[in-house]
Amino acid sequence: MTTDIRRAAGTRTFSDVLLSMVGLRRASTEKDLADLRAGTTLQVACSSSTLGTVRMLPIGKGRTVAHTASGYLHLTAGSVAWHNRRTGEDVALRGPFGLSASGQKAPHPKMARFDLVADGAQHVILIPKADVSLVTQVLEAAGR
Repeated sequence: MTTDIRRAAGTRTFSDVLLSMVGLRRASTEKDLADLRAGTTLQVACSSSTLGTVRMLPIGKGRTVAHTASGYLHLTAGSVAWHNRRTGEDVALRGPFGLSASGQKAPHPKMARFDLVADGAQHVILIPKADVSLVTQVLEAAGR
């Protein structure tokens, strides 16, 4: 990955929201795609319970559930990697890729849940709805 990394349009911090409310900063998917072609690595918020090391959480009576780890998809013109924010673990994703809408509802209205197939393994990811077209285009290009 290059050292030039920036957040994608849908991955917004509190400061980004405030600046866009007063009209100072507006990012767009078109700018994301142009920056991607120019060699910039884009960072997309991505939570997953199946990427990287899966941590099981006890929920009582001997039952466990997979912990949904928050992280980022790092998108470049030819590669896709997932970075765990808490542990710093990096997972390189290899094609062929398949991305399809999940049957389950996302926990936040601005997020979308998808089933991602990468190198034959099935994963569940949550990404911002505003970044769906960007992620789809990068996965199609990287899977070739």
